[in-house]
Amino acid sequence: MRQQVTIDEIKDGLLARLDAVVHQLAPPAQGSHTTRGRYFTLNPGRADRKVGSFCITMTGPKAGRWNDYASGEKGDVIDLVAMSLNLDAAGAIKWARAFLGLDTESPEDRRRREEAAARLKRQREDQARRQVEADRKRRKVAEGIWLSAREDLTGTPVDLYLQGRGIDLRALPWPPRAIRYHAECRYYWTEDIVDQSTGEVRQVQRHKPLPAMVTAIARGGAIIDCHRTYLTIGADGRWTKAAVPDAKKVLTDYTGGSIRLCGELGPRGGMRKLKDAPAGSRVYVAEGIENALSLMMIRALRGQPPAFVVAAGSVWNMGNVELPDTVAEVVLAADNDEAEAARDMLDQAVAFHQAKGRAVRVWRSERPGEDLNDALQRVLAARDAEQGAA
Repeated sequence: MRQQVTIDEIKDGLLARLDAVVHQLAPPAQGSHTTRGRYFTLNPGRADRKVGSFCITMTGPKAGRWNDYASGEKGDVIDLVAMSLNLDAAGAIKWARAFLGLDTESPEDRRRREEAAARLKRQREDQARRQVEADRKRRKVAEGIWLSAREDLTGTPVDLYLQGRGIDLRALPWPPRAIRYHAECRYYWTEDIVDQSTGEVRQVQRHKPLPAMVTAIARGGAIIDCHRTYLTIGADGRWTKAAVPDAKKVLTDYTGGSIRLCGELGPRGGMRKLKDAPAGSRVYVAEGIENALSLMMIRALRGQPPAFVVAAGSVWNMGNVELPDTVAEVVLAADNDEAEAARDMLDQAVAFHQAKGRAVRVWRSERPGEDLNDALQRVLAARDAEQGAA
């Protein structure tokens, strides 16, 4: 007799054996990797040329969910079966039943399967609740750090650090309100302590206050994280990034968020915020804060009007930044990074925004290895040399 099993029970069974399901349906290929719980490989449902745009979430409350940023398609574990094997919904369910052995299982097998699926479901629900609460607390902390920092950057170590990178905030049409200065922002690190008598190694968390550039990362209308660049005075007497293992830190998973640094001129001469972008708007998306500010400086030096400029915080997030539906064009201001992984992530970002129906352009230096801040400093050096010769 055919076992009566709900679709949710079938999904739970597949998720309990997700590693085996994925290995069979979307096996590893050249360049496959797992990053932040997401497994990147070739899309098994189409003639995918290289790894980068298709991924499957392997852990946590969203396990089994997949995305193809090149085509805009996404789905759950049942959809993965259908897409991979070119089946309709009924065919995917039939395959899943066979994979799980539902049509041949004994009553004892069924009991064990149901108990295992129930445990997995409770674990996922508990993970989801804990994740939501942990994210809420981290975002509260992040917002608190940013709000407690100084808004006026004039003469602060942040101002001096940026000047050392060729970025003069006074030359910009508006000061970037997302950036603030924190005189004593805690820097945390983990230190290995060796017990000399036993040789046992234990890890101890340390922290100390350091000056920092703190920057709000927003998604929708809320601050979801606070990017911190820790600073110190270098041997040459100039402010630079602190000599610590990780001078740039965030608190949470800020996927989809961005650092909003500049808006457009509004109809009455004020700055129009990104959330109010009119239909047909263009947005420049840079990787890091300094690169986004460098882009703004280059535009100012050329006499170009202010534009919507955001920093994604990382190259992988350039393909996830959430923008208003009114944005019709995206310019990805990227480093000329020759690393294959970086180029794959840039291709993924292009595909993501194209799937949203936007025109996409890539703006980067023609010189290999050069980022936008390198380009800015080269432009400034050429200008200074020209003025000196005159």
